[in-house]
Amino acid sequence: MISEPEMEGQEEPAAAVDLVSDTDRPPLLGRFTAKPWTWAAVAVVVTSAVWAGVLQATGYGRTSAPDLHGYRIGDSTCSNHDLQPLAGDLGSSSFGQGFPTVTRSTALDHVGCALIGTGTDGSGWTTTYTISVTVDLHKKTDPAAEFDARSRTEPPAPSDGSDGSSVLVHLDGKTRTTHPEGLGDRANLTVGQYRQSLFVRHGGAVFSLTVTGTNEWDTGRGKEPVNPDGSPARLPVADTAAFSKDLVPTMRQLMNALAQPSSP
Repeated sequence: MISEPEMEGQEEPAAAVDLVSDTDRPPLLGRFTAKPWTWAAVAVVVTSAVWAGVLQATGYGRTSAPDLHGYRIGDSTCSNHDLQPLAGDLGSSSFGQGFPTVTRSTALDHVGCALIGTGTDGSGWTTTYTISVTVDLHKKTDPAAEFDARSRTEPPAPSDGSDGSSVLVHLDGKTRTTHPEGLGDRANLTVGQYRQSLFVRHGGAVFSLTVTGTNEWDTGRGKEPVNPDGSPARLPVADTAAFSKDLVPTMRQLMNALAQPSSP
């Protein structure tokens, strides 16, 4: 048999390339096949861990506990002795303490209490004065920013209205706020005709002292007296403006008492 004639000049066919598949190639560090988003997530975790270590080492973002200056709260914060000279100047013949509210936690210790004094001038009117006290000891968060923000506005009446303060906001339309020096880090004294209040911050301790009063007619003496124009002879709320001078020394007395070591 005669084969096909060979063509002159025809090139020899190229040698086949031996391809090695991935399955034939030994694994290189496990031959990661993760998708790109997986690598991004790993990078974020690693970066976060590095920054966490840096921040922890430098102390960035760490805040120290507020200085409480040794203040402690007890169950008898509103004693007659600790609220002088204000309690003595009220002219009340008898005093009683309202049931105190005391709460304690790892972040805040709080006490709220009241000293109530009652007196009469023999005219048939009985005047009841209420000295309200609150003390907050902030153990973890510095209250300075919040206190300073509230200093720009008149503080609300710290009462449920049982002492007549529910109408004081309307009657005390003209009040004046000053900032007595030498009392804690910052002090706000707000005075009016029917309500006097003093707020003080000293480190992590925040104090409030407020005095209000009510007038009540003895119905056993007959009908309540009125003025010639028919208006009440006395308003249901008592004028307490004369006691505004007592708030600063009384607050100082209270703060000194709470800074003393507790009795064994």
